[in-house]
Amino acid sequence: MPPKRKHSNEEHDQDNARTKRYAYLKPHVRRVSERTIKTKWSTLPEATQDKVRDMFRALERPVIVRQQNERKRIEAQAAVQTVVKNLGKRLPRMPFPPVTKDSVFEYEAALKEHRSLEANLATMTDSIDLLRAEIEKEELLLAKEKKQLQEIEKNARRVEAEKKRQLKNEHPVLRQLNVAEKQHQERTPVLVASDKSLHTTFGELETDPEVGRLVRQLNGHLRSMQNNTAPLTGLSDAITRSQMALALTSVSED
Repeated sequence: MPPKRKHSNEEHDQDNARTKRYAYLKPHVRRVSERTIKTKWSTLPEATQDKVRDMFRALERPVIVRQQNERKRIEAQAAVQTVVKNLGKRLPRMPFPPVTKDSVFEYEAALKEHRSLEANLATMTDSIDLLRAEIEKEELLLAKEKKQLQEIEKNARRVEAEKKRQLKNEHPVLRQLNVAEKQHQERTPVLVASDKSLHTTFGELETDPEVGRLVRQLNGHLRSMQNNTAPLTGLSDAITRSQMALALTSVSED
């Protein structure tokens, strides 16, 4: 039964704490060892004991006035006086804890500290909200950059695949030229092809219809250029002779 009573009391305190929306004092039991009481606690000064006795005597009046029956009033007064008398006798021997900062409750100081804590809490809450907003912003930016990186990697793989496909379909002669150019860029020793390899290369060019068509087109362009520049043959010599004649004429006139 006692554990159930304790459990019910705790539930009652929790219900009261939930219903109360304001600051309140909650009783707290603190267990102090007997050694601490004997070594650190002491009796009250005489002036303080007199104040405590006055407080005890002030408690008699409410108890007596509450009773309407004269007989009960006398009995209550006698009982209260007995208790006050016993407490008054024990008071000089009662040990009390030393006066510390925690033992003195100042309502105004508690309110001031409460306001300070609330201000600090509001500041910390605002800082946390700002940090969360920055974290969300950075996470969105990171997700965007990851998406861009994936697109870049995808495009790079596509370009690499296209390059491999083009290299696969490239003509063997052009492939050899690319290899030679790459070797030249890497400053590797240039290997002179033998007559046999050159003969093989030109043989491949002659047998390739596309290369043959390109060669014929180039020959046609070259012949056309020669025909167009044929009338200009000797023009440079004629200009030189004319300049010399003009120079001699100007000298003779002087």
